[in-house]
Amino acid sequence: MTYDKIIIGGGLYGLYSALFCGKRNEKILLLEYDSAEYMRATYINQARVHMGYHYPRSYSTAIKSAHYFERFNKDYSYCINSEFDQVYATSADFSWSNGEQFKKFCINAGIRCDEVSTEKYFKEGKCDGVFLTKEYTYDARILKKHLLDEINYYPNIELKYDVRIDSISQKGCEYEIILESGEHYRSSFVLNATYASVNQILNKIGFEPFKIKYELCEIILCNVSDKLKNVGLTVMDGPFFSIMPFGKTGYHSLTSVTFTPHSTSYDSMPTFECQAKSNGFCSTSQLGNCNNCPAKPQSAWDYMSNLARKYMKEEYEFDYVGSLFSMKPILKASEIDDSRPTVIKQFSSNPTFISVLSGKINTVYDLDEVLKNGNE
Repeated sequence: MTYDKIIIGGGLYGLYSALFCGKRNEKILLLEYDSAEYMRATYINQARVHMGYHYPRSYSTAIKSAHYFERFNKDYSYCINSEFDQVYATSADFSWSNGEQFKKFCINAGIRCDEVSTEKYFKEGKCDGVFLTKEYTYDARILKKHLLDEINYYPNIELKYDVRIDSISQKGCEYEIILESGEHYRSSFVLNATYASVNQILNKIGFEPFKIKYELCEIILCNVSDKLKNVGLTVMDGPFFSIMPFGKTGYHSLTSVTFTPHSTSYDSMPTFECQAKSNGFCSTSQLGNCNNCPAKPQSAWDYMSNLARKYMKEEYEFDYVGSLFSMKPILKASEIDDSRPTVIKQFSSNPTFISVLSGKINTVYDLDEVLKNGNE
């Protein structure tokens, strides 16, 4: 069967692309490895709608984040949690930036940065700068439902789940995708929007992989005290932590620069010790969903919570609810300045094969021109 576009990956970038192209009356097929959408990185992350504060050593990342901030909040207001104070702080010790540098960065980037007392949220002497900012979180489950409801209006969009791709090959002016089940599909345009599995898809066709490292990461969900319920705290630019509302779920997410990544792989095809213990569930050729894996790691709750409590005043209480695990790809070049660019790379034309790699939800709009030009 032939389609105008085939999209691989059912996260936000995949669903957004399917809907964008479906509205243009194109015949679309989306292929998803899991049994449903949003079971990995789109759901399992800090859920920040980035304004750029997280990247004080990369103006380009900060400015792009801020550029799309208002547009994303307008388009997806139904899933945005903006009813809390988002506080950024710089540690008095072991930080890459101090309070004055962070304030200067915000001014130069044109983003809100209102100084507040360092001891309003944190213990005496722990932070040298504390700032009230403008940054929200999104609720992935609400966002998914809304996009799927929209997609249901378009019979020209087909979503297929539990997909196992056997091979991808060029057949004249089209790519042919053959599944392990024997089904095969063709299109002159393929978008690889798989995020952590981006190189594994590229490997199936023989294209050069992205130069990325992989981190097996944990997001901890917490119940919080009333005093913390409408507050998000991030001590940034160093080995610190963040605790903030997890969309509209009523939980807070807890992460730590040091302890959120449980292990790291620098291989182009992700290699982890736990894969050998997963009974074939996960491998270098196909990443399984870490949350369903028999070899998923033990929680780093004790380490993360102790770090946060080292900084936070005692009245801001929080307790463990559960852990979510996911694989996070990071461009190796980003280790230098902590940048997080959205990379859209075209590997071929006529037929077209494109891969997108982005860790920020509100830069999804970068795909618009790519998707429009696909049939023009």
